[in-house]
Amino acid sequence: MFNRLKEKIKAFFSDLWVTLKEKYRTSKLPEFFAKCWHYVSIGLYYLFWPLLKLKQKTYDKLRYDQQKVVVSLIFLTPVLFGFIVFFAYPLIMSFIYSFSTVQAAGGKATIYFGQYFQTKGVYENPIHDLFHNYKYALRVNADFPVQLVNTIRDTAIDTVVIAIFSLLIAVMLNGKFKGRAFVRAVFFLPVILNSEAIDAAIDKASTVDAVLNSMGSGALRAIFDLNMFMVQIGLPVTLVNFLSGITTAIYRTISYSGVQILIFLAAIQSVPTHLYEAARIEGATKYESFWKITLPMVSPIIMTVVVYTIIDSFLRSEVNNIINIQLTNANYGYHAAMSWIYMICSILLLAVSLFILSKVVFYQDER
Repeated sequence: MFNRLKEKIKAFFSDLWVTLKEKYRTSKLPEFFAKCWHYVSIGLYYLFWPLLKLKQKTYDKLRYDQQKVVVSLIFLTPVLFGFIVFFAYPLIMSFIYSFSTVQAAGGKATIYFGQYFQTKGVYENPIHDLFHNYKYALRVNADFPVQLVNTIRDTAIDTVVIAIFSLLIAVMLNGKFKGRAFVRAVFFLPVILNSEAIDAAIDKASTVDAVLNSMGSGALRAIFDLNMFMVQIGLPVTLVNFLSGITTAIYRTISYSGVQILIFLAAIQSVPTHLYEAARIEGATKYESFWKITLPMVSPIIMTVVVYTIIDSFLRSEVNNIINIQLTNANYGYHAAMSWIYMICSILLLAVSLFILSKVVFYQDER
């Protein structure tokens, strides 16, 4: 198996090399792109050269964990290839743009690295400031820093709440009761309803939504406004705001927990049943089985759920709209700087979360 996989990789690079040489020779590709593909293929080949030269006997002598590393690197080849070809160049250019003023005209872009201009569209008398775009994002723009802090705070809170809620619901759905399939579908239904297609259909086709939009602040809107109803019956405004916040938090938690519930449910169902049988024989209760068996066995999946929840929360944040406004206004330098700040914040939050979880996660193979 290892030799067949190695031969397929060699054949892939060989075919790629021949194709690039032929296209470069016949000038079917621009010279710049042909050279890029040429060096990418060479770089990838020598990156995995030790794996391609690894013989079957040598592979068999490796420890099991070393064999897993070798096979993992082989299967990572397409991912690394795709990253280098499709993502590396835009990522590098975005980083350069974040320190520059970009003039786009006539289908061409002129980059003024480390410079900015007092008047937009007038590229004269440049002022040298390498971090001008970052200063604008954090000091001048009034919305970006506030929304960024709110996103980090809400993401940290929502991640903890959603992870706990999803795990408890998954444990409940793993039990045997009538209508279990229906209840599972109900908890996953918000994932479908929150999709872009459903949102577009509701916005365009919902009669209630159309009537409410046309009525403005009229009587029909008041019927569907729960906050206004509670105020009118005499409840204090503070209590109304508290209940409204709780209701919104519950709705948001349920709406964004569908995928996490499925992940936890699959993890719980993969726990060996003989562990529960042994615990039952020893007289352990379901509560004790959860803390001593279920939670430790699914703890590695908690890391997956946390990563998914954090990324999903950042993708839904209002910060994305603020960043996209800069792109719409052709402020490419500001757009790139905000994007890098946003990405660094998400990476830091992920790193802190994974560091904390790595201290408590349980791996059965290591014990």
